[in-house]
Amino acid sequence: MTLTVRLDAATESALERYCAERGVTKSLVVQESLAVYLLAHDKQPDTARAVAAATEPSDNYKAFAAAGLIGAVGLGQGSDKAAVRTRVQQAFEQRKTRRAGA
Repeated sequence: MTLTVRLDAATESALERYCAERGVTKSLVVQESLAVYLLAHDKQPDTARAVAAATEPSDNYKAFAAAGLIGAVGLGQGSDKAAVRTRVQQAFEQRKTRRAGA
């Protein structure tokens, strides 16, 4: 599901700074924050378990994070197309080398 949220300039700036410092996406921060809010305000155990399970990062997120593609700007690695392409190629080569050695 896609959700659009309007933020004032100060909140947007704080969110961007938080994400850059921690190397996480805005989407993940919003998902986790919303889950915490819902858990605090909903007393139904089934809903709480469902929300808690939904906050687990997806397999895609984990794969991108392992490839060094999440938080790249905050890590000083650059986020332009060439830098991302280089990191992806390096990740594939490392995996290929590991598999060849195994």
